[in-house]
Amino acid sequence: MSFAAQLPVLAAALGSAFGGTGAVAARLLADEAGPAAVSLLRYLGLMGVLIVWLLLSRGRIARIQPRDFPALVAVGVLQFGLFGWLFSAGFMHVGAARGAIVLSTMPIQTLILAVLLGRERFTLRKLLGMALGVVGVAVALWSDSATASPEAWKGDLFLFAAAFVTALNSVMVGPYLARYPIVTVSLVATGVGSVLLALAGLWSGELAAIADLSARGWWAVAYFAAGPTCFGFLTWTWALSRVAPTRVTVTVVVNPISAAIAAALYLGETIDPRIVLGLALVTAAIVMVNWPARDGDRT
Repeated sequence: MSFAAQLPVLAAALGSAFGGTGAVAARLLADEAGPAAVSLLRYLGLMGVLIVWLLLSRGRIARIQPRDFPALVAVGVLQFGLFGWLFSAGFMHVGAARGAIVLSTMPIQTLILAVLLGRERFTLRKLLGMALGVVGVAVALWSDSATASPEAWKGDLFLFAAAFVTALNSVMVGPYLARYPIVTVSLVATGVGSVLLALAGLWSGELAAIADLSARGWWAVAYFAAGPTCFGFLTWTWALSRVAPTRVTVTVVVNPISAAIAAALYLGETIDPRIVLGLALVTAAIVMVNWPARDGDRT
């Protein structure tokens, strides 16, 4: 198992770690702006970074074949429209650690979708590895105080749906990342999602709240856009363009660990001592799922 072969998975794990800190940013912004406004701001930041990258590299957007355009629009609707709203809405009802735990169901959802769509073969090793990762996250982070809020079930529902949306997108986007540069796919999808979020923000009146954001709110938006959104998305997308989606999405189990640590530092949430055992189980799960099979991971 060479380092080069595992580099995409390592990149996805690093992106997932940054993604966990995004839960903290979402919690900080929950009292200042609605989900559509928060998501729009973070994705506009991502678009700005992508445009600057394009200009500095003197590149250009690749021409998209007409037959592929509907699928890329669908990616934008799912990942940058629906997921963005569900993510921000979910963290208005639950703490960072609990929400990240719910999002960690994504690898199992991805495996089920990939098998149903014929993208991957079902293996007991993959299933056991993913189950072990989810158990590790639960052991590390779950506590009785996590269920204290009577509105927690709403956050759980929103974030479970967000995990499903990302699982579906991870399975869908792979073939198009093989045909087009990452920046092309990203700009088209981000643009579509941003338009939808802007319309939702106008309809709900959330965009007006942007002018009232505090200095802390703007710092949270800036970090949300640059770290979890931009860096996390680019590493995740790069990984998806090189390895099977299940190998990438299993790294989401790193997300709750970083979320718990960041929440303890910035939100005062308590870290349960079981996090050490959970981290060991998560590490074992990543190794198990990514251990190379004789016939490869793809069908």
